[in-house]
Amino acid sequence: MVIHGKTDIGQKRNVNQDAFFVDNITDDVGMLVVCDGMGGENGGNIASEMACDTASQKIRRGYRPQMDGNSIRNLLITAVNTANSAIYAKAKEQPELTGMGTTIVACIVTPSMAYIAHVGDSRAYIHNAEETLQVTKDHSIVQVLIEQGKLSKLDAKRHPQKNLITRAVGVDPSVSVDYIEADLSPGDLVLLCTDGLTNMCSDEEIRSLLLANSPGTICGSLIEAANRAGGSDNITVAIATNL
Repeated sequence: MVIHGKTDIGQKRNVNQDAFFVDNITDDVGMLVVCDGMGGENGGNIASEMACDTASQKIRRGYRPQMDGNSIRNLLITAVNTANSAIYAKAKEQPELTGMGTTIVACIVTPSMAYIAHVGDSRAYIHNAEETLQVTKDHSIVQVLIEQGKLSKLDAKRHPQKNLITRAVGVDPSVSVDYIEADLSPGDLVLLCTDGLTNMCSDEEIRSLLLANSPGTICGSLIEAANRAGGSDNITVAIATNL
């Protein structure tokens, strides 16, 4: 399993509130976690780091090679819920951190499956020669408007509330976690990213760069493209592929 990850502060922000963790759990199983903190000076970077650290540790300690899909689902959802409780408790202990939270997309990648848990608008894509498919659905105001037929995907990128999410880790005592399983074929690539990439680059631009680069250069190339387009936010990208 080939795994890479990279984060960048972007062109407009003074602090990087994104966090990520990537590693091999075994030779052919990888783990990716990407988080995008919210709360500005009230601890968005703390929330994202806590979520990333807590969830990745929970996944690493809990994963067993013989696990079936249901056990992996329970592990990922428990990891996100554990992170939610930890962040919420810290904000209660330190009032200056009240309201901090984070997105999360956490994935276990095997040769044949991607198991994904997510909250917020950080995304997961599955990429191959035929297509680049977004497999997560954003928990955001603009996504609700799109589903209601009130907004096109193109207009969503320019909407003044495009950064407002409807669900986050750490804001409330509990959180609803979405879970997806995606079949993988040999050579498929799993991409996780924050909205610092997807708000700057279209899906077509992302696909073009995925096709044009090797796994070792994809993360850097995507971040460079987002920065060329304005880099209005922190940018984080993580990939895994079983070549």
